[in-house]
Amino acid sequence: MAILGLTVSESGESLQRLAVSTKVAIGEVVKTANGTRPNKLDHFIFLRKGAKSLEWEVDPDLAQHYGKECREFPIILLTDEIENVFRTELAWWTKTEKKCWGDGRAATRRTDKNPDGEDWAPCGDGCPDLEANRCKPSADLYFVLAEYPRLGSVCRLHTTSYRSVRQIHSALEQIRTVTGGRLAGIRCKLVVRPEKAAYVDAKLNKKVSTTIFALNLEISAQDMGKLIGEMTQTAKLFDQTRKLLGNGRKVEYLIEEEAEVERAPDVAQEFYPAEEIAPAAPAVQQPTRTVAPPAGEAPPIDVEPVWPTNGHASVISTDQRKAFADMAVAKGFVPKQIKSLLEAKWGFKNSGEITEDKYEEVVVFFANGGKDPEPVPYAATNEDIPF
Repeated sequence: MAILGLTVSESGESLQRLAVSTKVAIGEVVKTANGTRPNKLDHFIFLRKGAKSLEWEVDPDLAQHYGKECREFPIILLTDEIENVFRTELAWWTKTEKKCWGDGRAATRRTDKNPDGEDWAPCGDGCPDLEANRCKPSADLYFVLAEYPRLGSVCRLHTTSYRSVRQIHSALEQIRTVTGGRLAGIRCKLVVRPEKAAYVDAKLNKKVSTTIFALNLEISAQDMGKLIGEMTQTAKLFDQTRKLLGNGRKVEYLIEEEAEVERAPDVAQEFYPAEEIAPAAPAVQQPTRTVAPPAGEAPPIDVEPVWPTNGHASVISTDQRKAFADMAVAKGFVPKQIKSLLEAKWGFKNSGEITEDKYEEVVVFFANGGKDPEPVPYAATNEDIPF
């Protein structure tokens, strides 16, 4: 006998509740001298829950299958409803609970008086917690790995990036437009791509450019007919299988809610202050360009970047180099002194080799007249979120 709400829906559809067995991310938590901090990545990692600790750990089978530098892989969507495929909300997570959540108009917040939650305002624009980055977009994408499917469970990817949320939601809406509302069984690629962004440099008090790594869903083919055929092939297989096995019986897929006490320590890592987030490594190496100085003169400060080949940090942008040069000259340094200090202290032959992870340290050093102050943390933004 079927149980209403547990095994069947109000309309008689069979309910299949799927547990989350795999987590996909473009960030990880690393240990530091003071505890832990988030670290951005330019590629995907695949995690599973440890049998003993119940904490997320690298899945060795998936890591071997997809490799160490996986930046795109095919996935299959399970339901037509965007709200079930891509759940989004504004949320404030702590290490023990989801303290507040809402849709930008109305919110629910746990308080000492009402630990289960009470109506809260404002939500969205005007909320001091959103402006202070305690509250952020919180989105979960649910899917099945097309090349490594597992029956009875799904994969989850969580992101707090404004840009990733916009792009994934827009991609899903575009797919629904092309397919007439269909998402279930659609095969597409989950990708991470480097994109340009800007943030306010606190020391220079100006906007400078940087590179972030944003998520998206993509489907590509030589023409529209092939594109539609490519993404709907699996959807047709879904329909055929349902007819063969269930005589056309409708099935509603539901994602089993994960316990908040388990998710809180995991998700809370993504709510670090932005300046504590380590920048990701570059996705693509850029060609070296050199600018020859006039005979008898020292090399100019503002030269094209020489991208490091160690794969750990990207060099600063042209705007950052120019801002640094203007500041250093204003502090009384001449180009030859700047070049000498950069090479002696950091191993940079010129300002074009300054890496983003050392940029603030270099700026503060020269701004303080060549003294060695405390390192300044990287100034990231809401767009620059690792997960």
